[in-house]
Amino acid sequence: MGPMESQTVVLSLARTPFGKLGGALASLDATTLGATALVAALQRAGIDPTEIEHVVYGEVLQAGVGQNPARQVLFKSGLAKTVTAETLNKVCASGLLAVATAMRLINTGANRVIAAGGMESMSNAPYLLKGARSGYRFGDGTLIDEMIYDGLWDQYFPMTMAAQGSIVAGELGLSREDQDRFAFESHRRAHASHEAGAFADEIVPVRVATKAKGKVVVDALPQRGDVRVPATVGALREAQGDNSMWNHTPSERFTLDYASWAPFVVLSPSKDDAPFTLVDRDEAVRADASYEAMAKLKPLEKDGTVTAGNAPGVNDGAAALILADASYARERGYKAIASVLGHATVGWDSPYLCYTPAMAAQKLLDVHGLRAEDIAVWEINEAFANVAITSARNLGIGEAKINVFGGAVAMGHPIGASGARLVGTVINQLRQRGGGYGIASLCSGGGQGDALLVKVG
Repeated sequence: MGPMESQTVVLSLARTPFGKLGGALASLDATTLGATALVAALQRAGIDPTEIEHVVYGEVLQAGVGQNPARQVLFKSGLAKTVTAETLNKVCASGLLAVATAMRLINTGANRVIAAGGMESMSNAPYLLKGARSGYRFGDGTLIDEMIYDGLWDQYFPMTMAAQGSIVAGELGLSREDQDRFAFESHRRAHASHEAGAFADEIVPVRVATKAKGKVVVDALPQRGDVRVPATVGALREAQGDNSMWNHTPSERFTLDYASWAPFVVLSPSKDDAPFTLVDRDEAVRADASYEAMAKLKPLEKDGTVTAGNAPGVNDGAAALILADASYARERGYKAIASVLGHATVGWDSPYLCYTPAMAAQKLLDVHGLRAEDIAVWEINEAFANVAITSARNLGIGEAKINVFGGAVAMGHPIGASGARLVGTVINQLRQRGGGYGIASLCSGGGQGDALLVKVG
């Protein structure tokens, strides 16, 4: 299947607000956040959950989360046991790669309807104790922060990506002033977008239970999906008069009691037994952000230019999209809100992350015979302000044209979820503009870059 021949469409999108480290969403684990986004996406698509065939989710910090987190998401969302799932880890690109993987599966005919997204609870990342399994003969053991080690640490040039970003910004001559100015603009745009209701079609408000810890308060439990034998297998077995392989009912001991197990608490009419805290906007966005205040922050590295103000925070959140084969969607009367046209990825020197979003985007443009000026909406992840600035300059587009609703410096960067959030934001912006092409692009740890091309209208 060549350029512009993709058969994949998007039926809906949804994301949670993004929370701060230890903030409003910290009591919810990653798979609960992922399920919250997925349930909302299913409802917005107006699709029977039984039609979902596969779930693919990105997550980076999987230590301690449990087996195949994407599979947990589908069960928490009420999908049936016959739905398959896979979890991807491409660091910051994980959520975008999930969408690209869904596109490829649909285009090859492997699946017709897929839920794809990303999730991360950086607040719940554990500490690791290497060597404990074999025991310590002498001396101290060292606790390792899994969030840093698996998510933010370069294994080839051992240091944090923030430290590398500061060094590379110096090599490129990116001033502290330029980075602070860009970061202030990110907060200004994000706050204005929230105030204008621009995220209404993206963000699903989350009612975090305050009594039932770790759960979300809902008006009703999600619609459950039915067990469905794969179509090809079922037809063949029925033709042969033998479908016994699929006629199995688990014992009572191994039958899941969904109502008690699910991460959702139903709000009763009295509303007294399920108190909650409402989270309906990105927690890190600052209405009072100012360039002057950012300029006073100390750099993360001595004599560096990267600060807590011009870098994103450490965050929690999830995003989900429902994707389908275009013919399948038309036949069943589902409304497609966008088409997913292509994906490109590149590799480069790991410390020079700031180059890779533009590289991946340029590769994508070349494959599809497009120019940068053909793209109406650009979302380039603000892994640091200097990444977005460098990407805009290398693509020859003005900074005013990227991240119009604000970016990760303001909204946050839950690393496994950000790629899916970018795709959803591109589609949201295109729909508000009346259509066109859009690109979501971002760098990822280890020196890679990914970009996704979508179209509305």
